[in-house]
Amino acid sequence: MNKRVSIIIPTFNRAEIIKETIESIRNQTYTNWECIIVDGDSTDQSEIKIPSYFKSDNRFQYHVLPIKSNKGPNPSRNFGFNLATGDYVYFFDSDDILMPFAFETYISNFENEYDVVIARLEKVDHKSKKTISINTIQSDNIIEDYFTGVVSFYVCGPMWRKSFLDKQTQLFDNEISNLDDWDFNLRMLYNQPKIKYLDEVLIHYFQHEASLKQELNKLNLSEIDSAFRARYKHLTLITKYELGFKNIYLGHINNFYKHYLRLTLRSKSNDYLFFLIKILKIEWELFNVMKVFKVVIGTFMYKYLKKGERFLY
Repeated sequence: MNKRVSIIIPTFNRAEIIKETIESIRNQTYTNWECIIVDGDSTDQSEIKIPSYFKSDNRFQYHVLPIKSNKGPNPSRNFGFNLATGDYVYFFDSDDILMPFAFETYISNFENEYDVVIARLEKVDHKSKKTISINTIQSDNIIEDYFTGVVSFYVCGPMWRKSFLDKQTQLFDNEISNLDDWDFNLRMLYNQPKIKYLDEVLIHYFQHEASLKQELNKLNLSEIDSAFRARYKHLTLITKYELGFKNIYLGHINNFYKHYLRLTLRSKSNDYLFFLIKILKIEWELFNVMKVFKVVIGTFMYKYLKKGERFLY
């Protein structure tokens, strides 16, 4: 059967980048799709430039997010979903590229029992165009491994059956600015969808200098705090639904804080106290009294004597 795919793309000030993304969609060997582009009120003349890229191809739609809506990619995705008419839904970003046979491959693997088909992607450095990595999408312990980053789908790896998404009480969380795809995919996994995994790489996923990872490496505290709030949200959900051992997830979050504590100490930033307090809170919750003392001693030894970093692992 010739099922229809609804492609949903949020965009903001990407008028000079999104053209390649649009072309990769237009060049799909599978042709029964609609592409809903939702602009979060760009200031780079996107409302003029983007429609010019697809001109008379009426499979494309361009919408501007209503003024009263929250801004950001998540409200745009939710807005686009409400307009979708397809049998399947594919969330995509405005700077990524699809292989020409991507949709044909997804659809041919979408047998009746599957709620989602997930393909692999190649992460590419946007500037050098060099491959960074190819993601892992399968695991025998999918919840824990997705939480800890062993497994990753990103927003564009899965194609969802729309009837599955229609049953969800929430799709993308408008209050989360970072780890938005991680949050969405993990909550969908809690609902135990029937998954078909594809070993093929169907997407080029571009990483930019302004990506979340780069922001974290630059020690942007607001970005880091947002990322950890998302993780704590899921720590609560995992505990509520008894989806694993809380201490495993707490330990993972703690390791992230320790990583950034070490970075701030090496960079001589005074923000080290932000991470130290977070770590002490978790170690106390884990009843690791000795580690509380080790982290405190290690932090101040490194801060003032440049020794003791081994205590921070």
